[in-house]
Amino acid sequence: MYLIDTHCHISHLKRGQKAVIDRAFRAGVKKFVNVACQMNELQPSLDLAKRYDCIWSTAGIHPTMLTDDMEKGLAAVRGLAAGEERVVAIGEIGLDYYHDKFPHDRQEAFFAAQLGIAKELGLPAIIHLRSSKNAGENEAVFVDALRILERENFSHGVAHCFSGNMIEAEKMLDLGLMFSFTGIITYQNNESLREVVKMVPLDRIMLETDSPYLTVESRKGQTGEPADVKVIAETVAQVKNVPFEEVARMTTENAERFFGI
Repeated sequence: MYLIDTHCHISHLKRGQKAVIDRAFRAGVKKFVNVACQMNELQPSLDLAKRYDCIWSTAGIHPTMLTDDMEKGLAAVRGLAAGEERVVAIGEIGLDYYHDKFPHDRQEAFFAAQLGIAKELGLPAIIHLRSSKNAGENEAVFVDALRILERENFSHGVAHCFSGNMIEAEKMLDLGLMFSFTGIITYQNNESLREVVKMVPLDRIMLETDSPYLTVESRKGQTGEPADVKVIAETVAQVKNVPFEEVARMTTENAERFFGI
């Protein structure tokens, strides 16, 4: 029995990559999906996956990292994803209304086009959705994303680092999406998100760290690591009142089936 970190950025670490992987192994985390977010990350992420048998890569352009030449960017994503067996998903892609670095119509165009690549290649999509920081606009990103997913008839995706409310979670469940939860479910002030975890069926849940950018409550202020998946799994088990072993088994099976790893 082992755990999988379905979303991390080990390639972003300038040093200590092997030490991070070794610590994860000691915590029972044995497989990793290293996620690319922009053009200049595609090859380094793939190189890392080729260097370690336990790591797989993705190809995608994040909504805060869009390129001036959309066709060139999409061609790079498609070419890498189509030509490399270590690339197991298109992502991370989606909409980001928090940083709002690009007009929403441009974000939507990139999102829809990359969903199209995922459909074309038969790959899953890792979907990033971040709400606006402006009061009263929190739901817009989910409304727009659901509209695009329904229009594109796309359900083979995972809501990465899900942090939405119960209504949004129910709509995404209805659409057929998977959910991936991070260390933010361990934060003391995040009871509402733990209620979402309780509601989402275990066969629709995967685990991730989004490390090194997020961590768990007990390690706040430190650098996140894939080893934190164990604490996240323990929290899911506690919230759902099921054995840790069941969470480990189910989330690992879900991830292996979803990514084909």
